[in-house]
Amino acid sequence: MRKNLKRVIGVIVTAMFLLGLTGNCILAETHIDTQRKCSVTVDIPDSWSDLDRISFPVELYKVADVNQDDIYTATAEFKDMAESFRGISSKTSTDDWEKMAKSALDIVNRDNLNSSAVINVSDGKGTVFNLSTGMYLVHTKEVKTDSYSYTFVPYLVSVPNNEFLVSGAGEDKWIYDNIVIGLKPEQHMLYGSIQINKVLKTYNSSLGNPLFAFDIEAYDKDGKVVFSDIASITFGGAGSQSIVVDHIPAGSKVVVKEVYSAGSYQVTSSPEIQTEIVAEKTSSVDFTNDYNGRLIYSTGVVNHFEYDGTGWEWVQK
Repeated sequence: MRKNLKRVIGVIVTAMFLLGLTGNCILAETHIDTQRKCSVTVDIPDSWSDLDRISFPVELYKVADVNQDDIYTATAEFKDMAESFRGISSKTSTDDWEKMAKSALDIVNRDNLNSSAVINVSDGKGTVFNLSTGMYLVHTKEVKTDSYSYTFVPYLVSVPNNEFLVSGAGEDKWIYDNIVIGLKPEQHMLYGSIQINKVLKTYNSSLGNPLFAFDIEAYDKDGKVVFSDIASITFGGAGSQSIVVDHIPAGSKVVVKEVYSAGSYQVTSSPEIQTEIVAEKTSSVDFTNDYNGRLIYSTGVVNHFEYDGTGWEWVQK
């Protein structure tokens, strides 16, 4: 999914910065009607199935006014960027547009500015109406789904838009209604934890400290294993103990199995429990064992493998 996101994002990034190449040197055949109101629509591609199931706001900040000849002048709140907007031309590079967007966002954060308009995105789409002409900073704060968090790259967009100036094809005219824009997300995996609770009802001190081992495997929605580990708990007497296993992908189904019980202790609960991993939370499962009357001395160690970036390292727990 990340590769697909990067591919889509690359296309959108190119298109969005081309939107800005409309000042000074590139003029449409017709003048801009600066009194006309516009509408802007966010449309999330179907390939971003994780994002199109939640609702979140997209903020627009008007950073510059535009005249009929497509020349931009910084608004009062963004006066520090006046020189940057005067320098917009067909030679303005992608890097320049990125720097201007970052500078605009820095001003928003520095001065705690309120947005000019908000697009409320739900089910993958959202539209704002009655937008005045000009240039806008598109800013989306971090959003979270069941499995991922998304941060968004800010960018600038001109309103109205011109299909020919953006793509080099289509009619050379200004588009005021239903200007479709994209978002530029960076996807980050979210994680949760599982807490294994163990109760040992009866204990025979002559048989050593019993060890109980658990196999933990997590599966994504397609049934692929995304996490696998072994955890253990050792008792020195009857009672209860717990162990927490971290860094399990959120949204996954986790199966915890008690795969080893000390020889004289039997499982009296279910030996296998399934649950869901919730982002940034700890799910729990409960197991119970009891002394079975047999005189089998036993203890043990658990072999654990950790990936260090170059290979797997064996660690004895």
